[in-house]
Amino acid sequence: MVLFHTTFYAYSAALVLLGSSLAQGFSTNPMSSLRTDSKLYSLSAEQEHAREVFSKWDSDGSGSISSSELGDMLRMLDIEATDEEANALFKYLDSEGRGEIQFEQFLPWYSDATEASKEMTSTIQSVLIGRRTVGEFDQTPVQDDVLKRAVECAIAAPNRRMSEPWRFIKVGPETVKKFAELNSKINLDMETNEKEKKVVDWTTIPGWCVVTSKLTPGDNTIEMEDFKSTCCAIQNFMLSMWSEGIGTKWTSGPVQKTPEFAELCGVDATKEKVVGCIWYGFASGGLVNADPKRRKKSVDDVLSSIP
Repeated sequence: MVLFHTTFYAYSAALVLLGSSLAQGFSTNPMSSLRTDSKLYSLSAEQEHAREVFSKWDSDGSGSISSSELGDMLRMLDIEATDEEANALFKYLDSEGRGEIQFEQFLPWYSDATEASKEMTSTIQSVLIGRRTVGEFDQTPVQDDVLKRAVECAIAAPNRRMSEPWRFIKVGPETVKKFAELNSKINLDMETNEKEKKVVDWTTIPGWCVVTSKLTPGDNTIEMEDFKSTCCAIQNFMLSMWSEGIGTKWTSGPVQKTPEFAELCGVDATKEKVVGCIWYGFASGGLVNADPKRRKKSVDDVLSSIP
């Protein structure tokens, strides 16, 4: 994840800069007094991975790597460091000036960096678990920059064939009014407010984004794969909005399947189909008042293992 890497990098860079200053002021490495022999304790998965990557750069089996190899190794561990920062870190770890560092010298620093990154990991997971559907919105419009960031996240979704089948259409008040008129004309309610048992006035929804997915006539397999990718994109869209304090609701219904709706959106129904409309805006009463998730199954209920 980008956020994971960014936070990991920020913490790493701070330690590198600390290492740079310490390397200039200490003649001995304070880490050298730590007992870090991996044989004396159980390594975490991250530490085991670090040892595996370290071994790849230790081509001669000496148990150490040089300054030129450290930067490449950091990148393989998803730590984005400039050459200057990598050199500063190397100077800190190689306080005795031997021109090489051993895994036992690298491990304590790396362990501290991974622990710091777990805080951001927890934050990301909280967004994933905490996102909920919002059905009632305040009237304050959401800035286009927020929408663009959501779309940027959306198009980063998994897409096996790199077909990029999605399209996002921001819908303005004039077209929303036409949506409402169409819905009234054919007497189909796309969404209702279950809490108050009344039809939602679509013109009060501050943000509308219609999402389409590419059609592939004659190849249902590719079309279904593209549809799955578009669904993943919509999830990314909603998560991005939630992370910025904006509520969303993925709506669908018979109205969206009509030729008239497609025409209003400028959608060529022979080339793409409407997957849904995403309503978005500031949640009335705040996100904390959004409907709670109702999940009946736990992790243990849905996770199984086979040999």
